[in-house]
Amino acid sequence: MMRLLKIELHKVRNNRSFKVLSILYIIALFLMSMGVMPFLQWLKNKFADFNAEQIDPTILPFYEFPDIWQNLTSVAIYFKILLALGLIYSITNEYTYKTIRQNVIDGLSKQEFIWSKILMAGFLSAASAIALLVMGLITGLIYSTEISFALVFEDMYFLLAFFLQLFAFLLFTQFIATLIRKPIMTMGLMFLWVVLIENGLFIWGQVKGEQWVEYLLPVKSINSLIHVPFPKYALMEIQDYIAWPELALVIFYGGLFYWATTRLVVKRDL
Repeated sequence: MMRLLKIELHKVRNNRSFKVLSILYIIALFLMSMGVMPFLQWLKNKFADFNAEQIDPTILPFYEFPDIWQNLTSVAIYFKILLALGLIYSITNEYTYKTIRQNVIDGLSKQEFIWSKILMAGFLSAASAIALLVMGLITGLIYSTEISFALVFEDMYFLLAFFLQLFAFLLFTQFIATLIRKPIMTMGLMFLWVVLIENGLFIWGQVKGEQWVEYLLPVKSINSLIHVPFPKYALMEIQDYIAWPELALVIFYGGLFYWATTRLVVKRDL
């Protein structure tokens, strides 16, 4: 497996689009993780300029243990599109420049080619989760008002859920890229499916009271694994845990996209 991952890392090292999008993703994670408190402090100063000293946005417990893990992961998942676009360019370039055919000629089987892509998606997901772990520990230890071993590790399972959520979405991206094989068309289809088709079907299901429709929408199901926690700061009820049925659905769709991608590559002419 390490051999396949090294092959894939060597490929993307020379892919300018992938490198630019990956750098933007890292910057986005850093700003999201480290920039909330400076932004709240800036807001506090702005309110003070308008003689509204009683308004103090810095009291929002974004960095408090153990809430920080759900807070970070629920926001970070929105930046997944940057990694997805990078993978689209990586996969579609294989077909554009016929490198997949050359890899097979050089002795790499179709199954190994698929696994190299799967391992790359897993590597990116794991690296993202580890980055959030490090940034969460740093900001939490700086800003959290109460720190203990139990609090720090209490809800850390949200990082594992984030890994699975991101991994499943990247598998979906790989399936679409393998199906279409053209970067612009792949991005267009993803936009059409996620923004128009899934949202349209979801709204229709809500209006008609057909709640089961949501479970047939893969991206919507994947995005629903970690619920947005911020309404609780307005004393609204939220889901502050990972539900087993939602987790099972994410694993199911991840496995489905892996199977579908494998069938495409194995059965299709290169």
